[in-house]
Amino acid sequence: MSDGTFQLKVFSGRGLEVEALVSDVTVPSESGELGFLPNHCDYVGLIATGITQYTDAGDASAKKCLISGGICTFSNNVLTLLADTVDKAEELTSVKVSDDELALLEAELEQLSLYDPAWEVLSQKVARLQALKSLAH
Repeated sequence: MSDGTFQLKVFSGRGLEVEALVSDVTVPSESGELGFLPNHCDYVGLIATGITQYTDAGDASAKKCLISGGICTFSNNVLTLLADTVDKAEELTSVKVSDDELALLEAELEQLSLYDPAWEVLSQKVARLQALKSLAH
């Protein structure tokens, strides 16, 4: 695909969630956002909980989905995301995040040690709520 596009495929346990011809994609990772453009070098990495944004090449519209964990690969102009969960932004328009609930969970997370088994679960919940809140704005 030398026309400035590449294929995006997003899977969850439910199956294929998104398949699109895109011009760019941003994916959350533990070390920050990863950006992909056509002809990106081969890549394999972990996905963090957060918002994946892509530009659909068909209508040049920016689209978003909330992804919770998983892995991504880029090879031969195909970006594949294998995510724990995927929620399209348009499906989340009625979801409201309470600032008080989020602040309470963030404070609770600060009190936990990284070695506490509950830290990872709570960290994922906080990241998901933060992403949901940003989608609402």
